Amino acid sequence: FADAGILMSFRFIFWSAVVLLIISASAGWIFFGTHEPDPEQVRQQIVRNILETARKQAVDGNIQTWTAYGRALIEAPKSMQDPKAAMTWFRKAADKGYPPAQVGIGDIYANGLGVPEDHYRATEWYELAARLSRYPEAHFKLGEAYFRGIGVPQDYGAAVPYYRTAAAGGHPVARYILGSMYEAGWGVDRDLIKAWLLYKRAMPDAARITKHEETYDVAGAVTRIEREMNRSQREAAAKLLKAEGG
Repeated sequence: FADAGILMSFRFIFWSAVVLLIISASAGWIFFGTHEPDPEQVRQQIVRNILETARKQAVDGNIQTWTAYGRALIEAPKSMQDPKAAMTWFRKAADKGYPPAQVGIGDIYANGLGVPEDHYRATEWYELAARLSRYPEAHFKLGEAYFRGIGVPQDYGAAVPYYRTAAAGGHPVARYILGSMYEAGWGVDRDLIKAWLLYKRAMPDAARITKHEETYDVAGAVTRIEREMNRSQREAAAKLLKAEGG
């Protein structure tokens, strides 16, 4: 995704750091007789260090670091979240037209973080971000809004173009859901070949897709489609995948 290096998941950084610090501290206890660390104290210190580093980068930074700090403030463990401050940093970047920050504001409203939960306002921010860019996350969340009827009337047909844009931008969950729409004929003409191709493109990110929604089974979807396709459909699908470099 756009700015992925700067806007990488705070949770991934946090837990990676936890593991490394615990291993290091445990090694010290084994070899030097020091006391085993309190995991909760370790966790809190790691969060404080990460948030402080992100804050310093934001103070001296730009729209990307402002947004990264805002994201860190809402993705930290709940006891250490600060959605009010996150909103301030997101708005600073959003006022300059930065789509990831606009999505961040939408997420605050969608999840009721420090504000009343308001899916209508969340959708307004997602729409603004999508209108200004092809930022995959903005288009994905608009697709979700229309697909599920959250903040807007449910409309599979309206969800399709947003999912398409997100999928074209590499969003794995958008690829999976769009594949399911082609498989079932929701908002589009049923097309097993397109469904299979989308599932195959999503396959490298199967773990991430299942983490997003545990019922999403990419491998199972591919197998299911292959059982339903006839020989000519399977051959056509294989040729298209090969032409794409798959």
